[in-house]
Amino acid sequence: MSQLLHIQDLNISFPSQKGLFQAVQNFNLEVDAGEVVAIVGESGSGKSVSLLSITRLLPQEAQIEASQVIYSSQNGPVNLLDCSQDELRKLRSTGISYVFQEPMSALHPLFTCGSQIDEALIEHGSWTKADARKKTLSLFEEMQLPDPELVYTSYPHELSGGQRQRVMLALALCNDPELLIADEPTTALDSVLQRAVIELMVSSCRTRSTGLIIISHDIDIVRDFSDRTVVMYRGNIMETGTTKTITSKPEHPYTKALIECRPNFNSRSFNLPTVDALLQNKNGAFTAKDFKAQPYPMKQVSKEHAVSGDNVEVVYKGKRLFKALKGISFEVYQGESLGIVGESGSGKSTLAKLLIKLVDLESGQLQFKASWDKLTRKEFARKVQMIFQDPYASLNPNLSVGNMIAEVLNVHKICKPKVQKQYILQLLEEVGLKASDYDKYPHEFSGGQRQRISIARALAVEPEILILDESVSALDVSVQAQILNLLKELQLQRDLTYIFITHDLNVVSYFCDRIMVLKEGEILEINKTKKIVLDADIDYTRSLFGHIEH
Repeated sequence: MSQLLHIQDLNISFPSQKGLFQAVQNFNLEVDAGEVVAIVGESGSGKSVSLLSITRLLPQEAQIEASQVIYSSQNGPVNLLDCSQDELRKLRSTGISYVFQEPMSALHPLFTCGSQIDEALIEHGSWTKADARKKTLSLFEEMQLPDPELVYTSYPHELSGGQRQRVMLALALCNDPELLIADEPTTALDSVLQRAVIELMVSSCRTRSTGLIIISHDIDIVRDFSDRTVVMYRGNIMETGTTKTITSKPEHPYTKALIECRPNFNSRSFNLPTVDALLQNKNGAFTAKDFKAQPYPMKQVSKEHAVSGDNVEVVYKGKRLFKALKGISFEVYQGESLGIVGESGSGKSTLAKLLIKLVDLESGQLQFKASWDKLTRKEFARKVQMIFQDPYASLNPNLSVGNMIAEVLNVHKICKPKVQKQYILQLLEEVGLKASDYDKYPHEFSGGQRQRISIARALAVEPEILILDESVSALDVSVQAQILNLLKELQLQRDLTYIFITHDLNVVSYFCDRIMVLKEGEILEINKTKKIVLDADIDYTRSLFGHIEH
């Protein structure tokens, strides 16, 4: 195979209040035509920055230095560091293309999906409008989109997450680039769609002999699809080699720690290690610690129902009626963790909205504890709280942490003003934050810390049921481990009932007592986690959990 990209001794720094911040140090990478290379590591490790820098998609203040960054196109080798902006603009469309994490942000909301790809074809090629349309429809067929004609005339918001990501992939491949860089392309997708989108991406690239770089914080995602893997930590490459070797026989302690702290079915009775707990860094040298997982005390799950549903139906009424939940019956026991899994559009989030009374019941019965029957809407909100996937979107950026939680306390009259601050400080300590965080704003925290703030805010009203809607899916494995440990501890301390919605099957098999499998608004199976993972009754469930570690 011919070499497409050769990066040697790449260094990237940004100005900060304390001087230059070194984001990437001595980064080296080679990619061949048709090869799939994965770059994995935690947030802030320098993965995205390294690959955005080669076509200068970083802010102007970024300082980029390298011995060489050679892109070998069909027209011969080019040193990307010497290219003009016009040359780079052409390269970004026809030579090096990108697929970004969130297609809803990358696609223009005011133009149809088809017109956006037509524009890219006409702008960067010699396509007529009619030929561009034919090419776009053929790309939609290749991306296995249902009804390409309908997708062509649809706006991004009218498609599901998986469909939008396929449109984004069609856009990235429309001018047959020689190198495709996919930056966290499946983070927000369910496990079935994740595999389908990556399989499609890999097969499309191999058919075109296009080199593919997949950037991910989850080593599991790339395990079955990449030829080689590069592991990064704080701007440095820790280890590189074939994916088979990296995932089965890692050499560097950091790589071992990344793999070890992943949640899985076999570790469900123990707390999860974090990367920091597994490593000790002395004089810049990593050594693995002998981590001893602590077993969790047996929790008592009551036979009393916290909530139950009987033949529950939810219908959305728009241009046409859409039945989101189709007569489902279930129960959630007090003190348990019930996991809800299923593909996008299966009804998971609709069920969550129903449980917090954000959507109306069309028919059937939804029953909470008998003592809650006469509660007002405001009083009910104290009993059932929700924690969302993106804490940055759900936290008010204009309020400090202390004022944000105080607002909740004031609305529900939880405690008197003179003891309010002390109450908030105790909450912050309970979720692993510091007293000094009281006056800080959301943008001053990491993703994991912001999720802790969301948990503290939800706990402020002393709820009995917490609904967690994809609350750890966008977090690094190490931060994810911290939050899952915290949630388990809080459940024991406060006798909480969890309804845990996720597309991460490893997480749900580790965290939950029972699992409900939804598809197209119907419950296919609901049973204890061990039964679902090891001996499911139906083929669909077995196919879902067939790829997880147990």
